[in-house]
Amino acid sequence: MTTYPPKPAAKFTAGLLCLFTCAALILQSWISVGWTIRDGMSLADSLWRLTGYFTILTNSLIAISMGLIATSPKGPKIFPNHALAALTFYITTMGVIYHLLLSGGRNLSGLNLIGDLGVHYVVPALMLVWWVCFADKDEVKFGHAFIWLAWPLLYTSAALLRGRFEDWYPYFFLDVGKYGLGQIGLNMLGLGLGFLVMGLLFVILAKGLKRLQSRPL
Repeated sequence: MTTYPPKPAAKFTAGLLCLFTCAALILQSWISVGWTIRDGMSLADSLWRLTGYFTILTNSLIAISMGLIATSPKGPKIFPNHALAALTFYITTMGVIYHLLLSGGRNLSGLNLIGDLGVHYVVPALMLVWWVCFADKDEVKFGHAFIWLAWPLLYTSAALLRGRFEDWYPYFFLDVGKYGLGQIGLNMLGLGLGFLVMGLLFVILAKGLKRLQSRPL
């Protein structure tokens, strides 16, 4: 017989994760806005620029989702099981990409370091732990790994369109002005394959955890 942790524990820890994610987002946003304002950008433009980062958007999805789980009578069941898997996959993959492609050469300290670690490492780790402990793994199939590409594809398309009009790209691997469309196309293909591989590995993890949960004690 399959057993799962009690709903109150899932809701309580989701609430804590929501609060922590909000705090990390506020700190990192405050730091980022401070940087851009010191560079001469207005407050409104600085806040608008925040919406261009995959990190900020994905952490925001986690905060909203965990808040809904914490406050809904249904708890985690407010979302389909594969949707919770998708959220965890997105934030985890974001952390991996940041570590591999974007974290090098940054000499951070103090609040800058705390904010950076919070949104890029701690929230992904906590979300992964929460999902492993509290989310049902039913209904997670290999086909979902392909469906899950929709969010990074939508984000990338929007970032490139926005960059076309604003002449600003949030990440170097999307900078059409610097590298040209051909190279950016290759970058997107590589990132897409990376997301797909990570998605397939995530489905394998879900299926493995499901088998463990299904074993009689």
